[in-house]
Amino acid sequence: MNSTNPSTPDVLVVGAGLSGLAAAYTLIQQGLQVTVLEAKDRVGGRTHTDQTFEGGPVDFGGMFIGATHHRSRALGEALGLHAVSARPGGRMLFRVDGSLTHAPDGGYPASLAGSEGFDAKLAKAYGLIDDLAKTVGPVGPWDSPEHRTLDAQSAGAWLAARVEDPVVLHIVVVDLSAYFGADPAEVSALFMAQFVAKCEGIRALQVSAQDALWLGGAQQISERIAELDGITVVTDAQATAVKWTGTETVVHATTGTYRAPALIIAAPPAAANALRFTPALPPARRQLQSRAPMGREVKLQLRYAAPFWREQDLSGEVFDADLGCLAYDATRPGDENATMVGFIGGYLYDTWAVKSHEDRRAAFVNLLVQAFGPEAAAPLA
Repeated sequence: MNSTNPSTPDVLVVGAGLSGLAAAYTLIQQGLQVTVLEAKDRVGGRTHTDQTFEGGPVDFGGMFIGATHHRSRALGEALGLHAVSARPGGRMLFRVDGSLTHAPDGGYPASLAGSEGFDAKLAKAYGLIDDLAKTVGPVGPWDSPEHRTLDAQSAGAWLAARVEDPVVLHIVVVDLSAYFGADPAEVSALFMAQFVAKCEGIRALQVSAQDALWLGGAQQISERIAELDGITVVTDAQATAVKWTGTETVVHATTGTYRAPALIIAAPPAAANALRFTPALPPARRQLQSRAPMGREVKLQLRYAAPFWREQDLSGEVFDADLGCLAYDATRPGDENATMVGFIGGYLYDTWAVKSHEDRRAAFVNLLVQAFGPEAAAPLA
C-alpha cells in the first residue's frame, strides 16, 4: 500500500530496500502497522529490475541467491516467487596475460601462465584466507586474540607476505576486490577475515553465492512486500532528521513529519550519517557511519540471441585477471534472449569509472569474443 499521509504506525522504517522491507514484513507478521520512508521513487534499494526490457527482465542491481541463503529464498517463495538455477554447468575460463585456460565448473585451472600445479597454488592461497577467517569468525572480530595485529595491517599486505607467486596473488586480489567493492589494500586483514567468515568461506563466495536467480527479477521481493496490508510505503520521502523524545521517535522528511514508538534505520551507514540525530548518536556509532563508505562496483551486461557458449560446454563463467572482471551467464529459463553479466570492483573499478559507455561495452564485448569466439562480437543490447 502506498500513501503520502499514513496514520501513526507502530514502527517507522527509513529505507525501502530489501533489508527495510524484510524488517517490515517480519513486523506485520506480529500484527504491527509499519510505515516505510524511501528517498527514491521506487522500492527495492540495490535490487532494481527492468521488467520491460526486450528479451526478458534485467536486474540492474543485486540478483543472485546463494545456496545457503535459506531465509532469503524462503521469503521470496512465501511471496509467490520462484527461484531457478543460475549454474548451467560446463567449463569455466581463466584469462591471464591474454592467455585463456579452461577449468572445471567452479574449479581452478591445473596450469596457467606457464605454471604447472596452478590449481594447488591457488587453493593454498585461498586456504590461508579460510584458515584466518575461522580464527576470527563471523561475529565479534574484536574478540579474536589477534584482532589488534590483524586490524593494524591491510588485507593486501597480509596476502603479499604469504603468497609468493605474483600471478596467484594478482588473481586473489582481483577476486577479493569484486567481493569487497574495495581494494584489499584499503581494508584490514581483520575485515577480510570476518567478511569471509560471514560469507561462509571462499568457496561459498566463488561458487554457491551465485546459485540461483528469481524468475522475473530480484526487485519483486520488495515490490510484493510493499503491497501487503499493514505496510505503508512513502516514496520520494528523503529523511533528514531523527528525534527521540523519550516516548516516541519523530522523523522529519521531505514529505512531512512522521511519528512512531519505534524506528528502524535500514540505510547504509554512509546514508545514515547524513541524518541529524537528537540526541546525538554515541561517538562510536558516529565514527562508524563516517568511516564506512559504499563499495565501488560496476556491473556490465550484454544481451545475446541465445546462450551459444553452452554449445561449447562452457558455463559462461569467466575470470579475467587482465580486466579484473568476473563474468557469469545470467540467463533465466523462459528468457527470449541470453544475458552475460560482469562485475569489476575496488581499484579496478576506478579505471572503469572514467571510461565512456562505449569503451566499457567494447572492452566487455572483446573479453567475451576472446572467451567464446566471434559470435560474441554482435550482442543485441
